[in-house]
Amino acid sequence: MSREERAHLQRLMAINRAHLRELEVQQAKFGSVHVPSHIILQIADYQQQIAQLEEQMTTMLPRHNLPPRDYERFVGRQTELAEVRRLLGSRSRAFVITIDGIGGIGKSALALEAAYNLCESYADQPESERFDAIVWASAKRSYLTADGILERRQVFRALNDLYAAIAQVLDFPAITRARAEEQRTIVEQVLTEQRTLLILDNLETVDDEELMAFLRELPDPTKALVTTRHRIDVAHPIRLTGMPHPDALVLIAQEAMRKRVPLAPDDHEQLWQRTGGVPLAIVWSIGLMGLGGSVESVLRRLGSGQSDIAQFCFAESVAQIRVRDAYWLLLALSLFATDASREALGVVAGLGEDHFGRDVGLEELLRLSLVNKDADRFSLLPLTRSYVQGEIIGTQQWIEAAQERWQAYFSEFAATYGGWNPDWRAHNLVEQDLPNILAVLHLFIKKLNLSETQREDQNFSADFLDRGKYILNLIPKVTRVCRLRGYWSDCDQLSMLGVQLGRLLNALEEVGWRYYDLSRISYFRGDIELAEEWAREARLAWEHHSPQRLCYADRILGLVALDQGRIADAEYLITEAFKSYGQLLEGYMASNFLDAMGSLEAARGNVDDAIKWYRQSIVASKKADNVPGLSLSVFLLGVVYSNNAEIKLAQECCMEALQLARECGRADVIARAYYQSAKLYHQEDAPLANEYTHYALDLFRRLGMKREQAEAESLLRQLGERP
Repeated sequence: MSREERAHLQRLMAINRAHLRELEVQQAKFGSVHVPSHIILQIADYQQQIAQLEEQMTTMLPRHNLPPRDYERFVGRQTELAEVRRLLGSRSRAFVITIDGIGGIGKSALALEAAYNLCESYADQPESERFDAIVWASAKRSYLTADGILERRQVFRALNDLYAAIAQVLDFPAITRARAEEQRTIVEQVLTEQRTLLILDNLETVDDEELMAFLRELPDPTKALVTTRHRIDVAHPIRLTGMPHPDALVLIAQEAMRKRVPLAPDDHEQLWQRTGGVPLAIVWSIGLMGLGGSVESVLRRLGSGQSDIAQFCFAESVAQIRVRDAYWLLLALSLFATDASREALGVVAGLGEDHFGRDVGLEELLRLSLVNKDADRFSLLPLTRSYVQGEIIGTQQWIEAAQERWQAYFSEFAATYGGWNPDWRAHNLVEQDLPNILAVLHLFIKKLNLSETQREDQNFSADFLDRGKYILNLIPKVTRVCRLRGYWSDCDQLSMLGVQLGRLLNALEEVGWRYYDLSRISYFRGDIELAEEWAREARLAWEHHSPQRLCYADRILGLVALDQGRIADAEYLITEAFKSYGQLLEGYMASNFLDAMGSLEAARGNVDDAIKWYRQSIVASKKADNVPGLSLSVFLLGVVYSNNAEIKLAQECCMEALQLARECGRADVIARAYYQSAKLYHQEDAPLANEYTHYALDLFRRLGMKREQAEAESLLRQLGERP
């Protein structure tokens, strides 16, 4: 039956029901005794017609026992819904599909929506794709409401219960009447005669080996869709995690409207962050608000490991692993700021070299849906983290030792892979674990009890001095990665801490370097006055203790003077810095001074001399294997070519600079190279220029490069785009 025929039947059904309602109203007005006979006959006729239409409609739908949808409108999960539909298709060789994830993540809702989609599109599907029957069997034994966790009778406990559901839907009572040893044969025979979908909801609460054996040997063309918190080995898995931010906000708005709960935009965001996009947590939270709970109190409950939602989602699963390797790995993961590598988790959990125990424990956590895995890194949803941190309370001695292992691991990690390491893959590792490294650093600083009242001339304990020196040595290992990769706010914070600590410990050379980092970032941002202030502070710190370092501060001051149009001051500062660094100009920092000479000549309008300096800088960077410096020098050469209307050479330099900057992850050069390329291409290839400008603008905004951000926004407007 076509869609048009189906729509026609639905229209006839609506018309007949409307006439029937009108007749029933007339009948009610006459009362039960004096109803005219023609009205009685018409009512009977319309009832018969409606029954016939309903029978025709049922021929277009599979037989099923699906429960009604328990949501107003299905939100999100469109990718997963499409994947379920694909796997249920006749061409797919997946016969058992699992939807797995923590409690409340939306497994049952996804399965139910997929089933109803199959029903509602039945008439439009090719015959080979239709399911003639859909059997739903739910093993849920509890559910969560705003009033708490409520128990329910578990209908589906074993294979026999599934047989009973199949018998009911297929209208084949012989299944349940047969002897136990004959039932499977009958069921398999019946299932081969029609394409049937079995949906087993909450399978983790069913402990029946016969059922698992039945799933392993499903008769063709039967398929099974299973929702479970625990992965099973016979299935093609679809893992559900928290809803993406846009979908979660839609669900929050929908539930708030349904429950008539007024929420401010900030409340939406906080609810998304605290729930991690877990649908049941969102619905539960807004349900509590609908009963009179304030936003603040509900958010506080979400952060408690003992809340109803946390207990509902995790209590049973965690109970299965208590005091096993998986349990200690779970507790250890809650210490990490974000996600964790397999190696780091094993170390912090105290498993040492027991890689087998670590891997088995992680597999168990994945099977129980307690952790998420992306590549070879593991993370927790916010709700899971809250629950696990509640578990930590009873393991104080273990957790203190774990925290020490966590601090030691990331201190050594940063020292090994950070700083002036020429291997950019090592910097990738530091960037990946940067939130964890920063968390460790801040914990070290917290233990140091730094305060504004401490003075440089006071006496400090040996422990304070040891800790302080350790932190001061660790900071530059992290700040270089932060500076290159564009985490400038973190670099600022660490540098200021380094200044404070360096002054207390009388480590003035380190104070100078930290001010130097602050001046460079301020210069890159275009905050010229602040760059000048920090460079002068660096100069003061170095003046009496490390005069050989003054050239670094003078270079920045010279570039500041150039930016301000003070060419004579710039010439003096840059040339003096150049001389002080050394005539041979060897070493990792040589390109900085050569680039400054190039910028000076470019500002004077001496294009040929500027090009010579930049080319000399490129040679020096290659000799020192300084890829970040090389990327900047090539970019600056491209800018000179662009200003000299040598467009082809400028384009080549910008593309090369972009490639080099990507190789080492230098964020400011990536942004500037994209923007410069956009300007060079905007006449000949507007779509490409548009794309490049958007890339650049996103980075300028992240880095806080306000002057470049304004220029990029202006270019977008020229290209007909809204910034």
